Amino acid sequence: MIAWILLIASFALGNIYRFSFFSPDIKISILDCTVFILTIVGLRVKRIENRIIMPILVFFSLGLLSLIPAIYKFGIPAVTVGAMYLLRWLVYSLFFTSIIYLIKLDKINKLLLCLGILTAILGLGQYFLFPDVRSLSSLEWDPHYYRVVGSWLDPGFTGIILVFTLILTTLRNHKFLWFLTYIPFALTYSRSSYAAFLVSMAYIAWKQKGWKFFVKILLLFTITIYLLPRTSGGEGVKLERTSSISSRIESWKTAGNTFLKNPILGVGFNVYRYVQGTDFKNHAGAGSDSSLLFVAATTGILGLSAYLWYLKRLLSLEPITYYLIPLLVHSLFLNSLFYPPVMVWLSLLVLCASGFPPDPMQRIPVHSLQNLNSKQR
Repeated sequence: MIAWILLIASFALGNIYRFSFFSPDIKISILDCTVFILTIVGLRVKRIENRIIMPILVFFSLGLLSLIPAIYKFGIPAVTVGAMYLLRWLVYSLFFTSIIYLIKLDKINKLLLCLGILTAILGLGQYFLFPDVRSLSSLEWDPHYYRVVGSWLDPGFTGIILVFTLILTTLRNHKFLWFLTYIPFALTYSRSSYAAFLVSMAYIAWKQKGWKFFVKILLLFTITIYLLPRTSGGEGVKLERTSSISSRIESWKTAGNTFLKNPILGVGFNVYRYVQGTDFKNHAGAGSDSSLLFVAATTGILGLSAYLWYLKRLLSLEPITYYLIPLLVHSLFLNSLFYPPVMVWLSLLVLCASGFPPDPMQRIPVHSLQNLNSKQR
C-alpha cells in the first residue's frame, strides 16, 4: 500500500516540484526519489533472473565507459552530471526487480490504470482551471496556452502517458475510462502523441479487435481534429505549425553530426548539453528530439547496439509490444524512451510480462498478461 501511495503521489506532483541534488545541474523529482527508495528497499540482487537484465547492465557499463574520455573534454563536473543521470536510468530500468516484493503481481494493472487516470484527471483540471501556463517560461518551461500539460508540464510527455492509458483501457474494455482519457489526450495538441495513438490502435486492431475497430477510431479521431477548439490564439493549438518541425529537424541534424564525429563511444552519456553549449535551466536542452539519436550521439555505435538489444528483448515480451511500438514512434520526435514516468510504466509492464517471481526457486516462463493474471488468481 505504501508503494501505491508513493507512486500515485509522485505522478500527481509530476514536475511541479523539483530540487537540485549535489549540483544545480542535477534536478531531482519526487518520482526519482520514490523509485530510488522503492528499488533499494525491494532489490534482491541474488534473486535477479531475467533476460532483460543483461542488456540493461551492458548498456549501463558502456555508458560509464563513454564518460571516461568525456572527462578530458568537459571536466569532472560535467561527467558527474552524466554519471548521475546514467545511474538514474539504471535504477528506473531495474525497478521491476524490486516492485514485485512490494506490490502483488496481479495488482500491477490496477496500479497502471490508477496512474493513467490520475494523469488524465489532472490534465483536465489543469486545462480548465489553469489553461494559461505561459508564466512558467520564467522557469524555463515552454509557454503553453490552452493545452493539456498536466503535472508533467509538457503536452508531449503527458500525451504519451495518456496514450498508454488509452491502450490499457482498450485492452481492458473500459469504455468510460477510455473516453475520460481521450478528452485530455486530444487537448494536448501533441502531434507525436497523435501519431503514437493511431499506431497503437492500428496494432490493437491487427492483433485483437479487427479493422472495423480501427476505422471507427480513425473516424472519431478525424472528427476530433475538426472539432478541437482553435480560438485561444496560442501557437501550440495550431496543428499545422511548422516552427516545432524546423527545430526538430535541426535537433536531428545536430545529434547525427555529433554521432558521426564520435562514432564509437559518443561524447559521453548525458553530457550532450555541454556539446551544444545550452543552459541547464532549459529543460529541453539535455537531449535530442529523438531517443535513438540521443543514444547514438552520447554512447556511440557500441551503446546504440546495446540499447537496441535491450529494446529487442522488450519487444519479445508480447504485452509490451502494445505499448513499446507506439512509444518508439513517439520517441522519433521526443526523448520519451528516457522520460521517468515512461520508464516506470515500462518497468511495471516488464514485471507483468516476464512473470518475475518473488521466490528464487520458482520458474515462471514468459506468458501473456492475461494468462499470468489468471495464474495469480
